[in-house]
Amino acid sequence: MRGDILLFLGLVAVIGGGVIAGAMFVWGGGGGGGSSPCDQPVLPRGESEISQMGFQAEDAGLTRVIDAASMGNLEEAEEAFSYAANGAVRDFTYDLDQPLREVDEELAKDLCEAVNRIEEELTVKERVDRVAIEARRIRELVRKAAEVLGYARPGE
Repeated sequence: MRGDILLFLGLVAVIGGGVIAGAMFVWGGGGGGGSSPCDQPVLPRGESEISQMGFQAEDAGLTRVIDAASMGNLEEAEEAFSYAANGAVRDFTYDLDQPLREVDEELAKDLCEAVNRIEEELTVKERVDRVAIEARRIRELVRKAAEVLGYARPGE
């Protein structure tokens, strides 16, 4: 009899814990609420200059990514996006997030999501055409960010 009571109490604890965990998942932002990693600020890398020259360099870097991807050269596109000299394109977008969020949170989220998409495409290594599309989107968002932050729109 005592074993049956312990089994019953253990079962109640497991079921109750599952119900609580499920409720926390649904109502606590863990699912179903449409939360995104980009809802929170991106941690800066701290190596990029957020200035007119920084935006110009970023625009040139994104153009290299677009050109390489448009020619089907995924390795060169990835190199230009992630590892280029004078600060990678990706690092600039991370460093741009905080000052941009202070002025235009939606634009910062859009940029973050576009960067996440291109990183995913670079990882898949099968859809180089999508890399070019996402790089164009990032370049346009960065150009808008420059204007929002009071700099001249680069590349035009």
